[in-house]
Amino acid sequence: MDHERYYAEAFYVEPGRCFRMVTSSTPGSQGSPTHCPKPVKFRGRFQDGIGKWHEVWSCIDHVGDLTDWKRISASVTEMSSGTRGP
Repeated sequence: MDHERYYAEAFYVEPGRCFRMVTSSTPGSQGSPTHCPKPVKFRGRFQDGIGKWHEVWSCIDHVGDLTDWKRISASVTEMSSGTRGP
């Protein structure tokens, strides 16, 4: 299944991880939700279904759902994902 499509209106707020939940492509998962596996490139604001605003991180495929987004640097992405430099 295509990871650009998100799962219902589900989202998850965690620094360094795309906020969208997507349909799992794992065999036998029966379309259950999973975290979007793509690398984050943007940070912005997302308004949920009841009108509450959240600061979230996004991959390039889901940035269209954000307001006031900004591209983040590679070093921020690496720090957020726990990757260390030399």
